[in-house]
Amino acid sequence: MKLLGVCVDQTSPHSLIFISKEPINIGEYVVVDDEIRKLLGIVSSVYSENPYITESIINPEYVQKINNLTNNMVKYKAVVNLLGEITDSGLSALKYPPRPSRSVYKADNEILKKVFKIDDKKFVKIGTLLNNKEIPVYINLEQAIIRHLAILAITGAGKSNTVAVLIEKIAQKKGTALIFDIHGEYKISSFNVIDPKINPYSLDVDEIAGLIGIDMDTSAQMYHLLSEIIEEIKRRNYSNDEEDTLSKELRKTFLEDLITELDNLKNDKEKIREYGRDTTFRLLNRLKNLKNKFGSLFVDGATELLKRIVNGRINILDLSGLDEDKADIIISHVLSSILNDRKRESKKHLEAPIVCILEEAHLFASAQRRTRSKYILNRIAREGRKFGVGLWIVSQRPKGLDPDILSQMNNMIILKLVEPEDQVHVRRASESLSEELMRYLPSLNPGEAIIVGNMVKIPILVKIEKSSTKIQGQDPNVIEEWEKLKQKPEFSNDI
Repeated sequence: MKLLGVCVDQTSPHSLIFISKEPINIGEYVVVDDEIRKLLGIVSSVYSENPYITESIINPEYVQKINNLTNNMVKYKAVVNLLGEITDSGLSALKYPPRPSRSVYKADNEILKKVFKIDDKKFVKIGTLLNNKEIPVYINLEQAIIRHLAILAITGAGKSNTVAVLIEKIAQKKGTALIFDIHGEYKISSFNVIDPKINPYSLDVDEIAGLIGIDMDTSAQMYHLLSEIIEEIKRRNYSNDEEDTLSKELRKTFLEDLITELDNLKNDKEKIREYGRDTTFRLLNRLKNLKNKFGSLFVDGATELLKRIVNGRINILDLSGLDEDKADIIISHVLSSILNDRKRESKKHLEAPIVCILEEAHLFASAQRRTRSKYILNRIAREGRKFGVGLWIVSQRPKGLDPDILSQMNNMIILKLVEPEDQVHVRRASESLSEELMRYLPSLNPGEAIIVGNMVKIPILVKIEKSSTKIQGQDPNVIEEWEKLKQKPEFSNDI
């Protein structure tokens, strides 16, 4: 191994400082030779100094002269985060610090391969070490799913490619995944693309009540009235299997029936006395608003969205044509159906664990506003592990994410983050993310990331591999597309 320098000053089981005569790369893996043991560390920061050039010198000419005379006196001081003692099985925790004056070496490929060696089918390769492309990086896919995962970065830093790489690995394992595709990036023929239509008969009273903003605690009378008319409509109109096709085609939709049934109650004096005229009219107005705003989402007879998820496939729920409110309804309904299905002891539709991947998660797991999805997202984050429901949240606005949900993402892939508020929000949510690692985030290039959590042995700086799946998340070739436009006949004349 190549000698880099020696330890100076105080050392601890967590960090040390060494000096070197040559430049040291941030993110470099180093080995500390502490006699009977060898320790692995990663360089978190580097400083250079010339002891003869101090801030008290105010004349630039003097600085230049001193530099010419003492150029060989420049030294580099590197801060190292210690990761553990190198053992035959990888790394073990440090119980006491190395002694000062110990030699520090550049970790060679043999050492790194030993530390990062994976011989387990639960692990999948997603890239290489950032500073050494010969060393592959693996993550524990099982831990990424059952302990949840956050993929965070500014726009254009490589989130979509990272998701694409991960779903390729899931597909290779014949796993089941559902992507809530907000922008239509993943509509690929090899995936099972699902059109987001809800059969209203798959909704229970609580879900319909939630859609119109009522519950038992604050609107008990409206809730009971709604429950009664839903039960009546389902009993009267939709339990007759012998009804002929023409009758089915002529009959009203579920929402229309709800409104008509409630409208007719205005003339039912007994019901008016029981529930009150004001309650009846307020419920009627809420149902009309639901029909006007979200009626296009509901299709009588549509196959339940849960049953359109194919086991052992990558499933894409295409929400690209919907606004945030409509997407929120779909996401909440589907996630609730998935968790309830997996909690059943028998007759599950989802035969094996599933991972749910939520793009633009800050819109639906928002720190600032209430959404229908946030409650079920929180439930899955807390208890999904027990039932084989994993949650991956993807966002370019970490500070906009609900802190409770983010803190339950036990794994993180963090690409470039520039805004200090985003960095602080992420730092608070993760015990594994040190202040030293946070310093890397603004300088990362597209596709470069920090990985922390249960799915890796130690925090890793990684270059994510390029996905072979052609998704639509990449930046457009603006100039190239303009050039193509110029070739069209209608644009051929000078303007």
